[in-house]
Amino acid sequence: MYGPIIKQIRQDKDLPLKAVYTNVCSKTNAIKFENGDRVLAADKFTQVLKNLFISMAEFLWIANGYKPKNEAYQHYLIRQSWNADKKRIFETQVANLELSDVKIQRIQLASYCLLKNHEQNIPLDQSELELVVNYFNNLSSWTLSDVKFFANNGYVLPYPLMVTLLGEVLKVQQRYRFFENSEAIFAAVLVNCVDRMISAGDFDKAKATLKILQELTVGIPMAGYRLLSKYYRAKIEFLNGDTEMGRNSLIEIRKASEFLGIKQIVDEITSLLL
Repeated sequence: MYGPIIKQIRQDKDLPLKAVYTNVCSKTNAIKFENGDRVLAADKFTQVLKNLFISMAEFLWIANGYKPKNEAYQHYLIRQSWNADKKRIFETQVANLELSDVKIQRIQLASYCLLKNHEQNIPLDQSELELVVNYFNNLSSWTLSDVKFFANNGYVLPYPLMVTLLGEVLKVQQRYRFFENSEAIFAAVLVNCVDRMISAGDFDKAKATLKILQELTVGIPMAGYRLLSKYYRAKIEFLNGDTEMGRNSLIEIRKASEFLGIKQIVDEITSLLL
């Protein structure tokens, strides 16, 4: 029951009942709700959150004791340990996921296993790949979480399928155009797809995708993605255009990356220019 948590938040903000429940429900029902004796309809609960000036995501964070749900935390640990190359921790967290009988968690596990295969340059497990491919093929309508999942799997999906699914993602972008912080999610998708396109030698498609990324990465919060966009443009020029111009651009981007402390780009450019 969420009423007592709402009550605590309201009291912490020093707000009276009428400030939160006017045009939502009666004072009597508000008191019953906050005591855990009744529930509010979804639309009324959403209005209460607005009146408290908090989002649903923040409310759930507070309701869970200022920490993520266990399953979300498991996925966080997996991402962190995998990115930091802490293989023992990664294996432990994956083993925890394997105990789950929730279908979506099994698909997420397949994704992590495929990423592990990719990182270690070993053949992808085809049964795991089939789970992920079938998930995307069976989507009739994408959510933003599906877009995030696609961003994570762009490197392991069959290339033609990745290109096709990117087209679906761009349709989703229009639906979420004004959704809070959605730009970073779509930018991550575009960056990963461009990287894959360059690796596949599909430079024309990479340039077209970079144009979309360029239009999306406006403003200071998107500066990192804009730098990546410039890096990939220079990389394409170096590999499939004016090599000298591309080299000069890469050197300038490396300087900017060194200043910003973005070691991954610095290392990639250094390796590329050897």
